[in-house]
Amino acid sequence: MKRIISIFLLLSIFLIAGCPDKNDKSDTNKTEVKSDKLDKKSAEEFLNNYMFHAMQRDLNAMLSYYSPKLRENYKPLPKQEEPRPVAYKIEKEGFEEEEFTVHIFSSYAKFPYFSEDVFKYKVITKDSKLMIDEIKKEKSTEYFAKGSILYKKEDEKSKAEALVSIEDLPNFTSAQNMLTPEQKFKVPKKRFGPCGSSPEGDTIIISSIDKDSFLGMLKLEEETFKVAQGGQQDQQEGQAAQQPQQGEEQEEGKREIKIKSIDYFLGKVVNLIVFSPDGKKFLVEVEDEKGKREIKAYNSEDGSSIDMPLNSQFKGDVFNIRDPFFISEKEFVFSVDVKANATDEEKRLKGDWIFDIENKKFRQIKQF
Repeated sequence: MKRIISIFLLLSIFLIAGCPDKNDKSDTNKTEVKSDKLDKKSAEEFLNNYMFHAMQRDLNAMLSYYSPKLRENYKPLPKQEEPRPVAYKIEKEGFEEEEFTVHIFSSYAKFPYFSEDVFKYKVITKDSKLMIDEIKKEKSTEYFAKGSILYKKEDEKSKAEALVSIEDLPNFTSAQNMLTPEQKFKVPKKRFGPCGSSPEGDTIIISSIDKDSFLGMLKLEEETFKVAQGGQQDQQEGQAAQQPQQGEEQEEGKREIKIKSIDYFLGKVVNLIVFSPDGKKFLVEVEDEKGKREIKAYNSEDGSSIDMPLNSQFKGDVFNIRDPFFISEKEFVFSVDVKANATDEEKRLKGDWIFDIENKKFRQIKQF
């Protein structure tokens, strides 16, 4: 009998403990609600990841970031080699709802062309997943050479503005980091090479190439524009009236040009010029007649060179370093090629790398 009573009491305790409390407010009784509200920080990180693939022109990876609606309007196109994106900048201010303003800077290898394109990206959250739902182009600014003149063209302007003639380049210049810095070299004036502009558009890096290359800096100051557009406007109009068909160089006339010599590359040509997103630094890829490439870095304030241990790490008799593009204000990606006679250890260095200019550190992110 006592045994039966004991079993009954144990059952009663389990039943009482298992009954739910009507006032219980624990998480197990809450209904989970998914929010599609956009988090700006997460969306910006998401867009940075997308831009990394855009810089690499990885179309399949870029497509994976699109919403179903955007994919429907996507028309597959072959990978465009030139011009190539070399840097981007996501605006921190002016964020409105789901839209981000992004500046994409593109350069053309071995050719005088550079552009800044401004896009609006609409980023949404659907089923707790971030995706790009719309891409709109806002405006574009281009720099290009036509004949012996370098021009700037903005979308809202019907006419390109002449910036500098190749004849305005200095006749002689010296090279940085040479054993004989006092020695001067004749500036090649065969044709313009690659160019690049700071994000603000006030500093233009230009090059002229032949067997050797010249690198110079053009500062676009307000006074320069006044000289070009105001002081000589009447003279230009008078010349145009007398000789209306005299060609573009005479139409633009002469103006005060200030070009700062940056560097000279003996037996090498400039392949590419790349500005950092904040405009404080720029990279120059050069190539010699044997196809060996290397990357040099400069401060855009005064044109002074920035020391990088890349050339000592990747020696030219085995490695080629090429195709740089910025992914932040201080970091850029570059590719490393390895020659056939390299050792197994050296071959493992072939691939994509990231270099931090400020901390002088690099790491491999992809092995070929």
